[in-house]
Amino acid sequence: MLSTPALHPFFSHFPPALFLAGLAMLALAHRRSDPRWIHAACLNFSAGLLSSVLAVLTGMFAADIALWPVVEVEGHQGYSFATVIFYAACTVFVYTQPFTPAALFFYGLNVLAIGATAWSGYLLVFH
Repeated sequence: MLSTPALHPFFSHFPPALFLAGLAMLALAHRRSDPRWIHAACLNFSAGLLSSVLAVLTGMFAADIALWPVVEVEGHQGYSFATVIFYAACTVFVYTQPFTPAALFFYGLNVLAIGATAWSGYLLVFH
């Protein structure tokens, strides 16, 4: 059955994987001084940002059709909104200034936000 609650888990698995793969590509670009790896990281970050927005939208729709009590979902939604904001900042940085201290700070913030989002989603499903 193809429905919004079934789409949310599908979309929510892509942002962490694409972000971590993009960070690995940035590390390779920095180590090898090869700009092609930066272009590949840009593609990963862009696709990850798109999938994170889709994950947030499908999650909001799933919560709106009353599959979960609102109190249980609010923390997860807050972390996911923060993740999208940090993901957007990281995507801008990877296109413009991928190795500045500010970019590295936002990469770290996004790793923490993705971890918090994944943990709160885990608690929603398995608690």
